[in-house]
Amino acid sequence: MPLYRRIPKLRGIAGGMHAGLPKCIPVNLKDIETAGFRDGDEVSLVTLAKRGLINPSGRDRKLPLKILGDGELNVKLNFKARVFSPSAKKKLEAAGSSLIVLHGRKKWVKPSVAKNLARADE
Repeated sequence: MPLYRRIPKLRGIAGGMHAGLPKCIPVNLKDIETAGFRDGDEVSLVTLAKRGLINPSGRDRKLPLKILGDGELNVKLNFKARVFSPSAKKKLEAAGSSLIVLHGRKKWVKPSVAKNLARADE
């Protein structure tokens, strides 16, 4: 058997190295409810880490926050996250919470391509 077929990381287009890695830090509404947030408190990566709900270390410290809709929330909170699941958004808006969607980094584009895109927009 050839060497390239014996080494699993070289098979396929993706190489198998990035499969299964998380793209965000998920937090359920039931976890936020049990954390003891009060009316008007802010829920973000920093506040969740201070309360011990998440431990963003290593690779996870650069990942964005995603709020999932498992559970109920009866408190009006101010959420700052990159992504909200549709069920979480529905439940949070029904509870009267404010949702702030944080934007991610812009994708790097080669300077010559960026110049051509700028010309096309004009």
